[in-house]
Amino acid sequence: AATVTEALSGDSVRLSGGKILKYAGIQSPPRQSKTPLVREYGESAFQFNQALVAGKSIQIEWDAQIRDEQGRLLGYVFLEDGTFVNQEILRAGHAKAVLSVPNLRYADAFRKIDLSARRDKQGLWKEEPDNPFIRSEYIGDVNTKIYYFPTSDELERIPEAHLVKFNSRVDAKAAGYRA
Repeated sequence: AATVTEALSGDSVRLSGGKILKYAGIQSPPRQSKTPLVREYGESAFQFNQALVAGKSIQIEWDAQIRDEQGRLLGYVFLEDGTFVNQEILRAGHAKAVLSVPNLRYADAFRKIDLSARRDKQGLWKEEPDNPFIRSEYIGDVNTKIYYFPTSDELERIPEAHLVKFNSRVDAKAAGYRA
């Protein structure tokens, strides 16, 4: 058993002793993003996770890979009452299922719960069931004339002054931008 000292995001916590644990099989929106709606969803996921686990004793179930690329522990988290934390966050729509080899123990269950949360428009699926983080918006770089999906990691590298918004892919192409 371990104790959660604080939630760090919608899908990670700090354990007593200082180690960081990332919930396996799910990914919440980041709290830091240039896109306001992504930030809003990220903060909402963080609040949900904090309320669920902060200060509580947890059991961690490990899969084949116990650390991610950033060196954080990777695990499936259960509260003392048996609540499966990873699953509850998915069910509430505060994360999407991100299944990666070799950690596939709950892959089928996570896929079904993810789909159900999308269908029921829970959490980050509330406004746009086909797209968790945004409405119908594309963002272009005025220098390169390339447009991006608003959740693209590329956007973090482009200065804010160089970004232009489009309501759709059609609008971006009409303005001479390419994908």
